[in-house]
Amino acid sequence: MKALFIAIASLIFFSTSALADTPPSSGVIKFHTGWACDYFNTPGSNDTAVGGVSCQGYTFSSDGSPWLHEGLAGCYGAFDVNGDIAGKCSWSDADGDNIYTSFDGNAGANEGTNYITGGTGKYAGISGQGPWVCKGAAGGESMCNQSLTYRIK
Repeated sequence: MKALFIAIASLIFFSTSALADTPPSSGVIKFHTGWACDYFNTPGSNDTAVGGVSCQGYTFSSDGSPWLHEGLAGCYGAFDVNGDIAGKCSWSDADGDNIYTSFDGNAGANEGTNYITGGTGKYAGISGQGPWVCKGAAGGESMCNQSLTYRIK
C-alpha cells in the first residue's frame, strides 16, 4: 500500500512539474528588458534622414512567471526623421526557448507594438501582440516594459 501511495504521489508531482514548464495556451506575458544599444544615422536633408539601431539585452519577468525570464534579447530597427521605427526582435528565457517579434512605433515617444511572428520550444505555435514602452539612459542604455497577449496552438 505504501509503495502504491509513493507511486501515485510521484506521478502527480512529475505531471505537475511538466505542466509548469509549459505556458498556458493563452494569456499575457509581462516582462522588462535592459538594453545596450548602438545607433547610427544616415545624413540627409530634413525630410530624408534615416537611421538604425541594434540592441542587446536581458529579459526578466515582471509578474513572477518563468516566461521570458532571465533570457537574452536582441532587436534591430530602422527609423526615419519623423521618428517612425520598425524592426525585429528575438526574446528568450532561461531555457533558451525563443519568441520572435516584429515591431513598430515612434522612437521619439519611445513606445509601440510588438507582433509575435513565431517561437521555439515551449513557445512553438505562438501568436499575438502587445505594447512596449521604453525609457532611455545615458550612453545608449535603456529599459523597456513589454507585454504580449498570446495564444499557442
